[in-house]
Amino acid sequence: MAALFDERVEQAIQIIWFDRDAQRREEALALLRGAANLGDGDAFYFLGRCYLGKSYVDPVMEMPVDKKLAFECFHAGFSLESAICMFGTMHQEGYTPPGGTYVHPPYHSKREIWDAVFQKAEQGHVFCKYMIANAYYYCTAAEFLNITPQRVGSKRYERLQYEWIAAAVKLYEECATRGLGIAIPNLVDILRTGRHGAPIQQQKAKNYIHIGAQMGIGAYERIVGNEYRDDNELGRAVELYERAILHKDDYAYYCLGRLYTYGGALPLDLKKALSYLEKGYEKLPDDAGFCNLLGEIYFRGGEGIKPDYGQAFLLLSKAYFKGDTSCSDMLGTCYLNGLGTAPNLNMARKLFELHPKKPLAAGGLRRLGSGKKTP
Repeated sequence: MAALFDERVEQAIQIIWFDRDAQRREEALALLRGAANLGDGDAFYFLGRCYLGKSYVDPVMEMPVDKKLAFECFHAGFSLESAICMFGTMHQEGYTPPGGTYVHPPYHSKREIWDAVFQKAEQGHVFCKYMIANAYYYCTAAEFLNITPQRVGSKRYERLQYEWIAAAVKLYEECATRGLGIAIPNLVDILRTGRHGAPIQQQKAKNYIHIGAQMGIGAYERIVGNEYRDDNELGRAVELYERAILHKDDYAYYCLGRLYTYGGALPLDLKKALSYLEKGYEKLPDDAGFCNLLGEIYFRGGEGIKPDYGQAFLLLSKAYFKGDTSCSDMLGTCYLNGLGTAPNLNMARKLFELHPKKPLAAGGLRRLGSGKKTP
């Protein structure tokens, strides 16, 4: 990677976004703080990125999320004339730049900011290539370059969007080849969806997912693990799920737990399933999948685990109100029989009718239709 920033900033970028070396996290942050304290605006921008969550830095780095601190860093970057900060914060959700404008001295237009970052990309800086690719991907290049359908005509604008997305693919591929894993998600999206007329290339998208897994990116290890699971290569699937967990992909707990639950691909082991699912639920308590599987275990029990209808009702309700209706038969049974909640026959019927062919739902509807009293 061409060194176009302060040496300390370059080292931090390498540790955080290329090596993704969690053991050197504090070293990298100290490098950015050191450069920032000496008045380096670029350092403030990259420091701010560290606190914006997993879309900005791999979760394996375990950076704390602190938007307030991130935005304070961005403000400092603006005051210290950082083009990369002005460029990178364009359309940053929730962020308002100083004075309400992204253009600050020594720059006089968004085009000048674009040119400053584009030049670094042209000189070979991989992270700047990634940022230019993002501007093409989201079509914010139009704003930097002052291009609108009204100015160039709708047909020409559509053609430009196609050209930008083609340029984004080329840049993202180069970034991925050079080890910048955060370039892969948008690249895969383009290849899978044909964004702005790009050719759909499913196999190529799959190849990049595998490249991400080889890089040790947890989300891609989980996705490749799912492929092995579907091909019944369960040992390989478990191995990849466990690696994904080590790389801080919390959904991998769900994939592992599901293997050992009722009807799972591996022999039933509810204690092992609970162990994985509870760890995942602790990290993702609002995820409907975890709520559903845990709720089912507490509802059905087995293997020395006694049903806990209070817990089951709370979890199944949470999954249902998050939009997962697959648990409606069990939740309906709770309402029908007063398990973990007060009986509510109207609610029971409503839930059973969502999936009336499921055995619990079918039996519940027969009882409600026959006029039998709830026990």
